[in-house]
Amino acid sequence: MGRASRAQAAEHREQIVAAASRMFREQGFQVGLAELTGAAGLTTGGFYRQFRSKGALQGEATERAFKELRALLAGFEAAGDGDRVAAREALIDYYLSPEHRDSAATGCPASALGADVARQPPGSPAKERYVHGVREVAGWLAEGAPDTADTAAPPREAEADGSAVPDEALAMLCTVVGALVLARATAGSPLSEQLLDTARTAVAASDR
Repeated sequence: MGRASRAQAAEHREQIVAAASRMFREQGFQVGLAELTGAAGLTTGGFYRQFRSKGALQGEATERAFKELRALLAGFEAAGDGDRVAAREALIDYYLSPEHRDSAATGCPASALGADVARQPPGSPAKERYVHGVREVAGWLAEGAPDTADTAAPPREAEADGSAVPDEALAMLCTVVGALVLARATAGSPLSEQLLDTARTAVAASDR
């Protein structure tokens, strides 16, 4: 394969992963290959030249979604001149906002993909990347906690079972992810806004 052909193949692969990352978060893993390849402007045959299976794509799409989340976290840090506490507050405000609730396709994969990943078998590409991504986000939250900013274990040092991630950070992650899932499920009703507001108040109280 020539250099131009390899570059084109890499571009096609990136297009499929990007489209799948958005569509899986918005519609779930049940999205068909025809829809995925159509969104990327490719054929089903082209898909199988790039991926062994749909499961392999699910793994790469999950990884890409968490990569986008990491970029968002880095943006909050940059906006706060490296102040992780301020960055964490900015993340919470964004996470529990109506805008994020209504933007699943580009939003946090922890909430958008959780139900689908739960149905995947242990060791599947999507589950492995999801576990790593959730642990990473929890570690980031721990580093931004006022009382643990200097002592919390960074994500790369977490144990395989997640025990190195402080319980407080996991509790916060459970609160915001759970609230967002419920807010999306109840969107269009007053309860949806109340769920977001209540979770934001609970998180703020936990930092006092």
